Amino acid sequence: MVEENYEKKKTNPLQNFIKQKLIKYRRIPFVKLMKFSFKSLLKEKLFYILNLATIIISILMGIILAFVKSGSSQVVIFNFYILFFVCCLMFVFILRMIQFFFSKNFEDKTTYIVLTNQVSRTKFFIAQYLLIILICAVNILMSFIVINIFYAVFTLFHYDVFILRMTSMYVIYCLLATFFLINFISFLIFIFTLQTTTIICTLLLALSFIANIPMSFIKANEKSYYVQFTSGDIFQLNDIYDAYSLYDHVNDGNIKYPHLSKYVYNYFLSKEMVTDQFRNTTNINYRTQMWKDLGLINPNPVVITETNLDLFSKPLRDTSVPNTWAIYDKFNIQITLKDTFITNDQLDELINKTVDQNTKNILVEFRNFTNEINKYFNNDLQFEKYDLFYDFLFLDSGIEKSYLEKLNPSEEEIEENKVTYALKKQDVVSFYEYSVAGIRNDGFRFTNANDLVRNQLNFNLMYSARVIEEYFIKYSSNYIIMSSNAVSKTSGDWNSYTKGRSMMRGLSYFNLYSGLWMVYTKNLGFYNNDIWFSPNSFSKIYLEDQKNLFLGYPEYDIKLTSTNMIEKNTTSNYIKPWYYLVILFGISTFSFSIALYKFRKFDF
Repeated sequence: MVEENYEKKKTNPLQNFIKQKLIKYRRIPFVKLMKFSFKSLLKEKLFYILNLATIIISILMGIILAFVKSGSSQVVIFNFYILFFVCCLMFVFILRMIQFFFSKNFEDKTTYIVLTNQVSRTKFFIAQYLLIILICAVNILMSFIVINIFYAVFTLFHYDVFILRMTSMYVIYCLLATFFLINFISFLIFIFTLQTTTIICTLLLALSFIANIPMSFIKANEKSYYVQFTSGDIFQLNDIYDAYSLYDHVNDGNIKYPHLSKYVYNYFLSKEMVTDQFRNTTNINYRTQMWKDLGLINPNPVVITETNLDLFSKPLRDTSVPNTWAIYDKFNIQITLKDTFITNDQLDELINKTVDQNTKNILVEFRNFTNEINKYFNNDLQFEKYDLFYDFLFLDSGIEKSYLEKLNPSEEEIEENKVTYALKKQDVVSFYEYSVAGIRNDGFRFTNANDLVRNQLNFNLMYSARVIEEYFIKYSSNYIIMSSNAVSKTSGDWNSYTKGRSMMRGLSYFNLYSGLWMVYTKNLGFYNNDIWFSPNSFSKIYLEDQKNLFLGYPEYDIKLTSTNMIEKNTTSNYIKPWYYLVILFGISTFSFSIALYKFRKFDF
């Protein structure tokens, strides 16, 4: 009798709890079975720690996103967050729950008690399996809600829709990733020992951070590669990628000023403008017409006048300049310009009266870009980009239209008709450069021409138009040359490129971690409003600065036709993310089946 009581006391308290809760059921309901498993999990301290960590980290992420103003920076920061959340937090969470339900419960006979209470093994396995998925899904959704709430609160509800899109993609990806992890780790726990499973999971965790490193190395090596075309043109391999990637960005509207960019870029392509011929008379006329079609060019010539200009120097090599003119002489000037740009106020009026929606979108974006570039250069765009003035300096020459007139000429000058001088384009350039940038050329310079140059010759919209042109001409020119000439396979580094890419393509079929990340990165894309050119340089656009070193992205290979021409749709020559999803779903189905089979055959 004493021994019986002693044995009763030795009975595991958890087993007594199970008996009290489940023994009254002839057949335990599925929901009750899940509730029971969940209550047993609540006794785990690590469960609370991981849930609390999820909430705290999500709060911090929501606050950080609110205070980071740049959309591209938000993408970079959030991608590090999702990397940590999936590959660290959820990985540990899933591993611990599977160990708890399918390992620890075996040791304390919890599973045995449940199964002897008329519960099929399949039912019990699926109940705990679904419970794990449900707990993970709740954590993911809770993270989504917390991030968005704190982001909204700290931005005073000035919500950026891109944040909602980014966090929504995060939820979808996390649900997929956790589903695959649950199945695979369940498979491991029934095939190997607990220690071996832990070691394998540790290796998988490390692999998740280095999955994209091979492609990063390949691309780093490719930076030094050159590709030669049969026309004799030689380009860096990166220039080819930039040219074709930008073509897609512009035509798909994935760029900061989509309507303006598409208008200018495709106009350059249609007129087949290349860099070497960009400033010839024919192309300047094309470019002028491009802006005229938008209504940005004045329909009538503009006459500019100024009085009492003090001469500081005159051209020494131009014999047409009167030799009697000397320093400190005073002059009146008249400059007649054809095809000048309208003012900023006139642009506002033009936008208001424009009916065509596409044209209106282009004009609005042009105004926004002008405001942005002026703000960046502290409203001194003329000084920063003074050398862009010359292409659109259309001087209406002639002694009656553009001239210098000397004040108080001598009788000798009057008799010899040396009172006026017909200005040439180079004359205007000389005193313009001196007033704006202090450049001393062999030409006219005046000590008090700042008002003339800084105000009357300061066509703000012309400078912003020229900046836009300079941004796109390099890429459109490269695209024209690359798409109209064949690649020389026997020259340059083409063979090294194809060899490296072929090896990488073969490896990528088995790099499922990187492939799974492509599902997220492909569908999320980038923050398009930050894909734009660097204001401090010409034709430099950052198309990949939002990429994360540790995440996999679709990387296309340059594909050639039978005539060695680059295919127009070469940017779609990459392994599609759905390919990896199909493989991973297949592996998950197999893993789940093996885990269920092993559980049903397990000797309790």
